[in-house]
Amino acid sequence: MAHHLGKHVLAEFYDCDRTKLDDEAFLRRQAVAAARAMGATIVGVHSHRYQPQGVSVVIILAESHLSLHTWPEFDLASIDIFVCNPDTDPQLAKAHLTEVLEAGRIAELEVERGQLDRVAERHVRLPVDPDAGAATSVDTGAAVGR
Repeated sequence: MAHHLGKHVLAEFYDCDRTKLDDEAFLRRQAVAAARAMGATIVGVHSHRYQPQGVSVVIILAESHLSLHTWPEFDLASIDIFVCNPDTDPQLAKAHLTEVLEAGRIAELEVERGQLDRVAERHVRLPVDPDAGAATSVDTGAAVGR
């Protein structure tokens, strides 16, 4: 059993193809393809092209989100992928975007989000309420991880 609720990948793509980084339609298509590559369910897509350059694409997923932000003047793209389904692999989306943006270098951080062992420290499980049909939890107010 996983001891966390999701994976969060943050990555910087350096030395990318500058022309691709300023093409909103291309980036939107590729962000959608990246979400599909990792097996995610797309709920919504929004993109915006900045003036004089740069694009942001945000995809809302049933599993959470994928975002892509570009700075063509620096040959740089930043991605942020958070998924809370263990069968959805954000590394597959990152690999797709690495290839299509022709990234020369990558800096990456992957974080396990919603660490369940820490959640348990803050909540006390109460007995099942027969009228509600489910267990409830109470926030004890205890500081976690500080």
